[in-house]
Amino acid sequence: MEEFVLIKYLKGTLDAESCEKVEKWVSLSEENRKKLDDIYVVMFVNDRMAAKNEIDVDKAFRQFLRQKKRLTLSSRKTGTIPLWRKVAAVAAISVVVLLSGAFTLVTLLERNSQPFTVATQLGERAQVTLPDGSTVWLNACSKLEYRKSFLSPKRKAQLSGEAYFDVAHNRHFPFVVMNNGSEIKVLGTKFNVKCNESDDHITTSLMEGSVQFTHMNLENSIKLKPNEKLIFDKNTHRFEVERILSQADVIAWINGKLLFENNTLQEIARSLEKHYNVHIEFGDENAKNIRFKAEFEMADNIYQILSILELTNKFTYQINNRDIVIYSK
Repeated sequence: MEEFVLIKYLKGTLDAESCEKVEKWVSLSEENRKKLDDIYVVMFVNDRMAAKNEIDVDKAFRQFLRQKKRLTLSSRKTGTIPLWRKVAAVAAISVVVLLSGAFTLVTLLERNSQPFTVATQLGERAQVTLPDGSTVWLNACSKLEYRKSFLSPKRKAQLSGEAYFDVAHNRHFPFVVMNNGSEIKVLGTKFNVKCNESDDHITTSLMEGSVQFTHMNLENSIKLKPNEKLIFDKNTHRFEVERILSQADVIAWINGKLLFENNTLQEIARSLEKHYNVHIEFGDENAKNIRFKAEFEMADNIYQILSILELTNKFTYQINNRDIVIYSK
């Protein structure tokens, strides 16, 4: 495999078909994989040590060879240890020091590199393309921090809220979504993650490809297949995997829809708060647990939504500017 092709692969500028050819080639032998790893290291060091390019290494090496030859001839006459060997030893030490300095530089870069961050406020949604080519849709009141580590091949994204990911495929650089001790690892796939701070669950819904869910309180990881949904309880650390009946329903929020499937009124209220910038309280505990199945457009008025739900005669509500209080009947 030509090196320029591997370089383009590592830079993420190859098309999907060429990426598959590279990955097939890498899987053929450990030698091929090592070659790709070596090129990655060279690219990294070359990129971070660009400031040192003013040094004429070739010229310095030619001078060293001339000095080596002259000193070797001189040592044959005197019987002394050739000075060039001493110089070589010093040079070897210098290389170690240089590499140590490079590692220090890398560590500093790692600590000081700024993540790619995008956040949405109340009532906002956003679509963004990450530096690796992946596309992410963020729901209201969500935050995503993306970082490509210098010291790790992983593409890391810290998520709070809800997001749908269309991850650019790269077999050798996994994409990891993290939230409060949990990790969702993928290579290239489409999936939705809901992990609001106020929710008791982390929900991962897989559309295409495969994902692997891990948590610091789980002994084993859970691998999902397409059209499967994992619901992880953050309090009990238990989980269940369910079948997705409709992918369109999972990502309805991307298309401006509010979809509630047997949700409690408390869950519905939390969603309405984020999309309509209102504050909802409950006058009694019974009102929180009333369940509804309904679908609305985000373009609908908050008061229209509450009025329609109220027609079930299960609750009533009072409004004071942007403050809403709900009571059970």
